[in-house]
Amino acid sequence: MSESSHDSIAPAGARDCPNCGRERPESFCPQCGQSDRYYARSLGSVVVEFLREMFELDSRLFRTLKLLLFRPGSLTREFSRNRRVSFVSPVRLYIFASFAFFLLLSLVGDFGEMVVMGVTEEDREVVLPRPPTEEGLAAFRAALPPDQRRKVDDILGRSEDDFGRQTVLFAALEGDLEERSWIERLIVLTGIDILHDPSVVPRRLLANMPIAMFCLLPFLGLVLAAFHFRKKRFYVEHLVFAIHVQTFTFCVYAAALLLPDSGPAGWLRVGCLLIPYPYFVVALRRYYENGWILTLAKSVGVVMIYSLVRIPAFVISVFVTG
Repeated sequence: MSESSHDSIAPAGARDCPNCGRERPESFCPQCGQSDRYYARSLGSVVVEFLREMFELDSRLFRTLKLLLFRPGSLTREFSRNRRVSFVSPVRLYIFASFAFFLLLSLVGDFGEMVVMGVTEEDREVVLPRPPTEEGLAAFRAALPPDQRRKVDDILGRSEDDFGRQTVLFAALEGDLEERSWIERLIVLTGIDILHDPSVVPRRLLANMPIAMFCLLPFLGLVLAAFHFRKKRFYVEHLVFAIHVQTFTFCVYAAALLLPDSGPAGWLRVGCLLIPYPYFVVALRRYYENGWILTLAKSVGVVMIYSLVRIPAFVISVFVTG
């Protein structure tokens, strides 16, 4: 079918909504919300429409970043005042910033080096009080999945001073793997992965940290709500504040990754890594409108409680296959 026939089927000035069939008196249908834009038309007009929407997004993005980066807490305050159309939505902004940060981290970070740890004669006696029997070692290997069994064989082929070899032999002393709980099996299997290639730790962190950070946002919003319950704000407002603060952190950390780690730029990089906490304090002060002393006290409490959950979450993410 030609492009001209498409234009005749879906004219831009149609007054009935093609999605729900209701009358559409203006640009958006009052029933379903679909706009009067048609894309089944000539390629040139679609490109023009795409460019127009892109520049509209750019203007919103510029206004959003201006408040986010240079006026801590103001973007959340605009959200609470229901002034949303001029700014990028919090979730979309968060996803874009986290994607950019973790993409840069994966490109810049070097996780390929393998660290081989050694043990002394005294350490060997502590780690491995006695060698496992051949039957015990064979039973331990037989209970492993094929990939883990291959890694164990590689580790056992190392020198006697290798820490990984001593640790695997010690694990074989603990008895049949199939008789242990699922948590113990998970720890043993993950330990084998790490001992075989220590770079698996940062790689799994990198793979699973975006999900962990996103899942922790509701908890951070809950902590903020608990510390500011007298403000009588809705939970979603605390959650949006948490999203904006985390988005700022992703932005400055992404900028830090692009800076060299030596010379004057190295000091700027250090500043980017340290600035999220002062930003958080100023944002708390502006949004919740408490005094500076109370704001500082609450900021320390929020960070401490959040860290008590965040650190174990990162550790658990290492045990999740990335």
